[in-house]
Amino acid sequence: MHWKASLCERLHLKPTEFLMGLVTLSALIVDIALVLYKGVTLDLPAYAGIAIVGIPMIIVGLYYRMSERSERIASAMICSGMFILFSACLSLFNYLMLPLNRPTIDVSITAIDAMLGFNWPDVMAFAAQFPTTVYIMKLAYMSTMPQLAILVVILGLSGRARDLHIMLTSVTVTATLTICFWGVFPTLGAKSLYNVSPEIWQIINPPVNREYALELIKIAREGAAFITPSEIRGLIAFPSYHAVLSFTAIYAAWNLKIAGPIYLLINLLILPGIFIHGGHHFLDLPAGFLMFAFGTWLARRAVNDDYVRYNLPGYIIAK
Repeated sequence: MHWKASLCERLHLKPTEFLMGLVTLSALIVDIALVLYKGVTLDLPAYAGIAIVGIPMIIVGLYYRMSERSERIASAMICSGMFILFSACLSLFNYLMLPLNRPTIDVSITAIDAMLGFNWPDVMAFAAQFPTTVYIMKLAYMSTMPQLAILVVILGLSGRARDLHIMLTSVTVTATLTICFWGVFPTLGAKSLYNVSPEIWQIINPPVNREYALELIKIAREGAAFITPSEIRGLIAFPSYHAVLSFTAIYAAWNLKIAGPIYLLINLLILPGIFIHGGHHFLDLPAGFLMFAFGTWLARRAVNDDYVRYNLPGYIIAK
């Protein structure tokens, strides 16, 4: 592993930053190859805009690190930039797996749900009786990615380097594994198999509504001829990556005195919200927890080993 230490030193990156950058670069190369092979048209100005935000953040962070002005700012900026670029490259990779060349496993998962007493239309009908609660869940559900972005900044600026790197390593591992798993065993969720009455759709008004579900089925069958980041839809149902990120956010924020309870409350609303606003099977939730648990276990081992091997401080003292 001397090559890794040497590269990290030359690039002025921490091991987790190097890992996330390496996965992002690998995904970008695969993305470019798939775009050329499939003849897909990208919204290049939109993707350039993402790069214009993410890359300068990394450069500014490296400046703060190399000049030794503030490792806290450096960590927050580099990790934020990496997170932005990683998310864009991985979500594009997910879309470039379309069209699906194999049947989804939704019917099998629905059968298991039925054995457990879970029926998605019944859940939607029950939820429609509590429109205010459902609306609050919707706001929480839509906050998932902004939550993680804010948490990167909080952990970075507060000097909690080890916690930040465990979170980002876990996200890198779970996102990659989840997308690859979905490529082999695709699912579109309960929303792709069931419909509910127009009244229920209107009362709940979920982000993943009937039109969303129909569009999802269409692009799964035909693929996407034009891809823009503003229109990318969540494709993966099993395991629920919303659930993975919710558990990850709760875990990463657990030791934060003020933010911790807030993150716990918001994400406890997201977990039941994945059925109502994400159109998920019941099984998607425990599968999401297992993916989170595996990713976090692996991240803790890898990050702790790196911190011991390279004698890195788990907490960065402010200058």
